[in-house]
Amino acid sequence: MAVESTLNEIAKLNRKNKVVGNVKDNQDLYHLCVTASQDYILRVLTLYESLEAHSDRFKLWICCMDRRTFRFFRKLNKRHMVLFYVEQLENDQLREIKQQRQMNEYCWTIKAPLIHHLLTTYDLESVLYCDGDLFFFSDPKDIFDEWGYASIYLTPQRDLDWVERRYGKYQAGMIGFRNDQEGLASVSWWAKQCEDWCFIEPSEDRFGDQKYLDRIPEKYSKVKISAHLGVNAAPWNCVYNNDFEIKRKDGEVYVDDDKLIAYHFACMAILNEDEYELWSLDNIKIKSNIKKEIYEPYIIKIRDIIQTLKKTEATTSRLFNKKDRNQVKTYYKFTPFRQKMDQFQDFYCFSTIVSKEYLIKGLALHQSIKQNEKAFHLWIYCMDPETLSTLEDLDLDNVTLISPAKIQTVNIRKKIEDRTLTERSWTMKPVVCEYILNKYSEIDHLIYCDADMYFFSSPKTLIEEWSTYSIFLSKQRSTPEVEHLHGIYQAGLIGFKQEPNSRRILSWWKEQCLNWCYDDYSDSTRWGDQKYLNQIVHHFENIKVIDHIGIDAAPWNLVMKEEHKVKQHSDRLKIDEKPLICYHFGSLLMLDDQNYDLWKREKLSFSNDVIQKIYKPYIEHLRKIYQELDHSGQYFSKTPKEYLPKNGFTIEK
Repeated sequence: MAVESTLNEIAKLNRKNKVVGNVKDNQDLYHLCVTASQDYILRVLTLYESLEAHSDRFKLWICCMDRRTFRFFRKLNKRHMVLFYVEQLENDQLREIKQQRQMNEYCWTIKAPLIHHLLTTYDLESVLYCDGDLFFFSDPKDIFDEWGYASIYLTPQRDLDWVERRYGKYQAGMIGFRNDQEGLASVSWWAKQCEDWCFIEPSEDRFGDQKYLDRIPEKYSKVKISAHLGVNAAPWNCVYNNDFEIKRKDGEVYVDDDKLIAYHFACMAILNEDEYELWSLDNIKIKSNIKKEIYEPYIIKIRDIIQTLKKTEATTSRLFNKKDRNQVKTYYKFTPFRQKMDQFQDFYCFSTIVSKEYLIKGLALHQSIKQNEKAFHLWIYCMDPETLSTLEDLDLDNVTLISPAKIQTVNIRKKIEDRTLTERSWTMKPVVCEYILNKYSEIDHLIYCDADMYFFSSPKTLIEEWSTYSIFLSKQRSTPEVEHLHGIYQAGLIGFKQEPNSRRILSWWKEQCLNWCYDDYSDSTRWGDQKYLNQIVHHFENIKVIDHIGIDAAPWNLVMKEEHKVKQHSDRLKIDEKPLICYHFGSLLMLDDQNYDLWKREKLSFSNDVIQKIYKPYIEHLRKIYQELDHSGQYFSKTPKEYLPKNGFTIEK
């Protein structure tokens, strides 16, 4: 009955040669058209509202590819919207083609017949076709003004040379034709080419409906090729190609010196009200100002529309993309925290674990990051109530505290009940990282640092070294004896990303640590949380092994090996010729606010440069933090009264 009802409705419209909407007073209006299927309803509605926000002199002709889409828009009854079924312009040949092609391929095929149908049936002066994922930031008048009286309006791809050779020089997502001899001849020619062949896989000199456009300037005169950078701006010409400056000026967004008129949000998916895939072809980095000035306004408008629909529609879930989250490439979650992150070009996400004995070191870690970067957030897992209470009172900037109660399940508590404080901290490391990535799915990476890590420079170098790899591991770079006992890699600095391969690695590491994580050398294949890392490079792929001497420098690779030199270059410390990014003050004991053991395990030969340029500034910072704290707390290392430091250091009052 539903199909019969739809066919009757189409027949009725055809008999009356009518569409739904106001088709009168077509003069002096900007006529735009679009195809719409159910999966594009939200985007087409967003396109319409963006036009309505900037003009009252337009009409959007919507060719509905299915009954549900037609009835959805008809119910909205928008003033500048004209609706019709695709069947109203189909002939026998198109109906046969429809059975042979995918929906997106058929939408491409129908584009030229749609434009021709509107020009000839309604005697429109001109029609600008727009893909449904376009969004107007300004009045479409600028497009029609640039078009002028030309018969054809083309928008260049402005992409990489090899892309344009394969997929075409011009964008079929925005194209216009005038109702004159050249305009009608060219759109008819285009329709014929697409009827003959229009598929998603490139073939020789063809791709979809688009590569045919390369021949239009050769075949026809009166072709206007847009030179306006703000017309049909898109990811391929603004995000990962060209060096166009995206900026806000006088309340408007500009691409270089051209006002942004319309942006093409191609290859973007709406997963739900809060979650989006910004680019489905790859995981790309989008500059913060582009997110802030272009993507966020678009997403905010989509969210506003969803909220409005919720008041009238029983459900909006059928309008969302059903893509598996693990298949999403450039993931984006719209939250206040994500918006904060998008204010900066680079934003760094860290985590650490702090107990009472490590509280001062944890505060030094936080302050060292803060001294080198403004755009960061640090999640601190507190091992005991005293640490949690002290840090809550301090109300640290850019910090989120995590208590054991938020993470430790009955199973985890049972697993770690026989482990020492140190062993529990090691065990919780991957658990904490997984918790943060799960709870804050809007973050794209997480760097775990032991609390005794300290940054001497910006972490930017670390991120650049990590690059596109799933995780990074830091090499010990120590003696054969140390690496035999403790492993090749350092668990005190490790990074994970919000992507499937990284999450699989993290989950595997977590399971190993929960099953066994002890300060025990009896099994040569494992020690603590760290020696499991030896296996990761054999079980998984896409792993960055960082060998930068200035990243995770430490006593075991700077002091024990005695082959690297610490130098001061202006205001930067360097190890050999590499800048010192972060130093791991492992096994350093705070005996009291004046006395320290630089390395508690055995006597080492610390050079004067290492002590004066690395250890002394750090210890002075620790002492300063201690003096600012409430001294009622016990922040020093728990050592026997008769303890004699192996590498003692005393700082004068």
